[in-house]
Amino acid sequence: MKFFMEKNKDAGHRVTIHIPKITVNNEILAELTKISKRTNINGFRKGKIPLKIIQEKYGEKVYYDVFKKLMQKFFYDFINQEKIKIIGFPKYYMHQNQDKKKENFEYSVKYELYPKFVIKDIKSIKATKINVKITDDDIKKKIEEYKKNNNIWNKFDGPIKAYNRVTINYNIYKDNKKIEKFDAKNIIFIVSNNTFLPILNNKIINHFINDIIFFKIKCHSFHPEKELQNKDITFKIKIINVEKQEEKELQEKQVKNEETISNQLYYKNIKHNLSAQINQITQKYLEEQIIEKIIQKNPISIPTALLQEEINILYKQQQQHYQKHNHNILEKKYYENLILQAEKRLCIKIIIEKIICDNQFIENEEDIQKLIKKISLNYKKPIEIINLYNRNENLKNTIKNIELENQAIRWMIKNIHIIKKKWTFNQYINHQWENKKEYFLEY
Repeated sequence: MKFFMEKNKDAGHRVTIHIPKITVNNEILAELTKISKRTNINGFRKGKIPLKIIQEKYGEKVYYDVFKKLMQKFFYDFINQEKIKIIGFPKYYMHQNQDKKKENFEYSVKYELYPKFVIKDIKSIKATKINVKITDDDIKKKIEEYKKNNNIWNKFDGPIKAYNRVTINYNIYKDNKKIEKFDAKNIIFIVSNNTFLPILNNKIINHFINDIIFFKIKCHSFHPEKELQNKDITFKIKIINVEKQEEKELQEKQVKNEETISNQLYYKNIKHNLSAQINQITQKYLEEQIIEKIIQKNPISIPTALLQEEINILYKQQQQHYQKHNHNILEKKYYENLILQAEKRLCIKIIIEKIICDNQFIENEEDIQKLIKKISLNYKKPIEIINLYNRNENLKNTIKNIELENQAIRWMIKNIHIIKKKWTFNQYINHQWENKKEYFLEY
């Protein structure tokens, strides 16, 4: 295999690779032969279709597929030969107007190398591990909250307070002109308990039905609506309805239900579910502390092209979410800083893969099966899910990667200094967690 490497300041790394024409032609011939054996064309018996006809009908697609496969194969042969570790997705470029007399096809690949990164002083890192104690009183309070969720909503004429349910219409203005296509009606949400812009929750407090409020916000360059990117927009909000939660009258059936939820089994289930969710949140909090402190001690220089690639992935995901969820521009996720998110995701990926590589971690089949079993418990037919994951190579590889990441995380936790703190359930609830979301399932 012939190749030529080059390095450009702005374009990252680039290699030009030669594929022998005989290799390409043999692959194309083999693929056309396969197609001829399984294709039906009027006037010919199956398996007896001349290759010339198959080539006329399928040749262009076959050539593209074969060349794509060979470009990937030869590039990965190259990086294995040169012992190069790449990050991100390589970009392939087929050379145009190639000399027919040459014995090789030429193509180029742009790629990014893993940033040079060494984890130093990990033993000096300190992180807090929070242990939360759940009491019987805590469980009783959660049961009371659950009962409130079954209460009814009645129209309320007073000033809006937190946890009232509100119905609004909104319009959007840019340069004092209304953009008709963004008009929205009958948007219902609970004040201070939603995923909308925080400014909306703050502005709407103490207003009444039929009040109109305004607020301005700047849309960043990655907003899912291209028309709003880098624009200052004004929201006009009209309050259509306000409701307040009120307790239902106790009926005989409800009394029986209350007696049922007091039994020990119900308590046990709630305690188990709360403990599982608390462990998940506190474990993630511990991991984020460690990652953040590793980055502080060992800054990572992320290549510009790689960062842009990650931003594009996040932007595409955001667009898909926006289209799927009824284009509600009030959602705060559409105003988040994608650049910071992309930087964080890449730093985590680089650190985890560095730990896996340095410690030569390999997949543990027993732990892989435990992960698959845990996932399967979320489905009605767990055995089918277990079999699916074990049969499907892509799904199995995903679990293998998760298992390797778990090994890296355990290694980090083992090598730092853990400070244990005991918290009450109220301390946990009232803590301002980063990226705080709804932590509890409904019972």
